[in-house]
Amino acid sequence: MIFVIFPAWNEEKVIGSTLRALAGAFPAPSAACHAVLMDDGSTDRTVAEAERAVAESGGTLPLTVLRHQVNQGLGAGLRTGIYWCLDRAGDDDVIVTLDADNTHPPALIPALVAKLGEGYDLAIASRYRGGAEVRGVPGYRRALSDAGRLVFQALYRIPGVRDYTCCFRAYRVPLLRRARVVYGDALCTARGFEAVMDLLLRLGPLGMRVAEIGFVLDYGGRVGQSKMKVLRTIGSTLALIARRRFERLTRYTPGRVRARLAAAETTAATAARPAGAEPRPS
Repeated sequence: MIFVIFPAWNEEKVIGSTLRALAGAFPAPSAACHAVLMDDGSTDRTVAEAERAVAESGGTLPLTVLRHQVNQGLGAGLRTGIYWCLDRAGDDDVIVTLDADNTHPPALIPALVAKLGEGYDLAIASRYRGGAEVRGVPGYRRALSDAGRLVFQALYRIPGVRDYTCCFRAYRVPLLRRARVVYGDALCTARGFEAVMDLLLRLGPLGMRVAEIGFVLDYGGRVGQSKMKVLRTIGSTLALIARRRFERLTRYTPGRVRARLAAAETTAATAARPAGAEPRPS
């Protein structure tokens, strides 16, 4: 099963085309793909348009709608969607996140999932790999992404990662399970667009193999204006960097992360042992 999470806030004009594109990427009626719309307090017809698009697709795409009654921000939306999927997913399943504004092509999802099949834990659609193109994106947005890449590569280098700010990613379920064990509700707490970077920073210390695939990011057909506030995003990203660096020296040191994972493995092994069975000597 491939769970595809769309965090959305007032995306009534584009969510329909996004879900129709996803249905087109998985045209055969099957249980291969499950769309999860994470509606973060929308006040427009986002949910109604999503349900209409799925109905018009002929019923080939299962859709679950999760709701926050009030807007809680991108980080909370990602965390709610991911944890809902983890409660229902098997270890062989995949969780995909992408933007709801139809700028990330769902047709690339099978290629991202195929990368996970090669032994990677995370596959990222990247603007900094061969074959990538960026169309119609304002210059200031491109400059912000480029600067973010350089800063994060310098301060939080993760092998295999060049694109830290793109939300279009495919995750193996065991990686996100480990993240849930270590961080709980603190997995992804940033409210704004920096939440995409925050999630990646949380995963970095957990031991993962990452692959990237170049893709075409096309804003040419985007409807409406971006919700990103540039100066606010820059400020909150710098604050995030400082906060996460401090936490790596205090609450989430490598030793404490390993201890939490080891304790969870011990608990799981104990729970799986038949009643009355004695533990094997080491």
